[in-house]
Amino acid sequence: MRNLLIVFLLFTVPLSAQTLTEARAMYINGEYEKALPVFEQELKRKPKDVNLNYWYGACLYHTGNPTAALPYLINAEKSKIPAASLLLADYYHKQYQFDKSAGHLDKYIAFGLSSNSAEVASMLKASEKAKQMLKAVEDVVFIDSLVVPMDSVFENIRLHSANGTILPLRKLFPEKGDSLSVAYLTERKDRVFYDDTTTENGWDIFSLNRTMNSWETINLVKSLNQASNERFPYVLNDGITIYFASDGYNSIGGYDLYVSRYHLASESFFTPEPLPMPFNSVYNDYFYIVDEYVGRGFLVTDRYAGKDSVTIYTFIPESTRKILSGKSEQEVLDYARLASISLTQDGIDTDSIQTMLEERYQYDDNTVLHELEHTGSEQLRFFVRDDLVYENENDFRSEEARQAYLQYLKLQARFNSLNTQLEADRPKYTGKDNPEQQELASRILNAEWVLLFLERDIPLKEYEIRRLELEKIDASINN
Repeated sequence: MRNLLIVFLLFTVPLSAQTLTEARAMYINGEYEKALPVFEQELKRKPKDVNLNYWYGACLYHTGNPTAALPYLINAEKSKIPAASLLLADYYHKQYQFDKSAGHLDKYIAFGLSSNSAEVASMLKASEKAKQMLKAVEDVVFIDSLVVPMDSVFENIRLHSANGTILPLRKLFPEKGDSLSVAYLTERKDRVFYDDTTTENGWDIFSLNRTMNSWETINLVKSLNQASNERFPYVLNDGITIYFASDGYNSIGGYDLYVSRYHLASESFFTPEPLPMPFNSVYNDYFYIVDEYVGRGFLVTDRYAGKDSVTIYTFIPESTRKILSGKSEQEVLDYARLASISLTQDGIDTDSIQTMLEERYQYDDNTVLHELEHTGSEQLRFFVRDDLVYENENDFRSEEARQAYLQYLKLQARFNSLNTQLEADRPKYTGKDNPEQQELASRILNAEWVLLFLERDIPLKEYEIRRLELEKIDASINN
């Protein structure tokens, strides 16, 4: 019996050592799930082993159990394992505890290693930048959130047709990008913005103009692209404001969201600015999309989503930015993290808002055009630029600009008509519960709702008229 035991030990000890060696190799190759049970078993045998504490903690961390990993990584850091300090810094960064994160980075720096100096410097910048962003969190109402597979984002975001179209890039150009690549097609379908891979910079943003039956490359967005990855573009109806994601520009974690505007004089975009929290986070934030006609926005991010999934948040965009105030430090932190969208609602009836937004979405462009066809209009003076004023439609050189001007006249006439109607209807409303008052309330709400559309449409139409006419004038001068 004793001899059998000796034989058993002779065979099991080498097996254990061999298994641990294999686990180390798995760890180096990033196969954390496979290595995890081996390290767990070994740690039970040697609970004070410093290296096992680190390996086990690191495997827990990389397999989605960061809280469980914490005590093991702390033990490893106390025993002077530098890599543990990096993981602890990352953990506290993702908990929005940026001072603690910086503290662990300082401990790593104290080890005097140079192999990860660029990464550590980047992490320190990210922590400091995120800490500053917490001081200016935007006050915005989120009304819904939905977790979906990453490859089904396009199926779950509906834009009013007046905003243009977002669609998978491969529906337009099958040979470009990957399954997540996005294309934004303008309402007139004459310009497209998209992301694609390059040999120099990884992912970049590109733009094309439609010329007859083909697409022609334009260098409109070239200045936005860095050595980092720039992806997921979306352009507002003004044609000059672009939102996109990048893992460069000193991001605070993964992909951050940025906004820039086109400068006509220099024919390039201004330096992009990061969006504030809660739109940006320490996780990957991919899309910022605003449906200007319906009055709702979409934020697509991988926070709280799980593997290969994203969360689509629906929010109410504001024309001017409002900074969150009157909240405790913890409330600001939870708001910035979007710990719960209910924190942003503050007693707002989100069901009613959802219903109203859906009604706006269903309010088709054809309905607006039908109403405009029955609206009388008179010629208005139009300032093409400070030194160029048109008195009527016959002054336009561009036929496209002239047609846009006629639409503008009808929009303005409709706006004036609705304002007159509201001035007459509002004093008649008493709030009593009877059919006449209900009909009056419905008419008032509908008029106010259409006015919201017109308040957006009229300035956009003015911009379109000027752009078309000035392009025609410039072309005639150059010829």
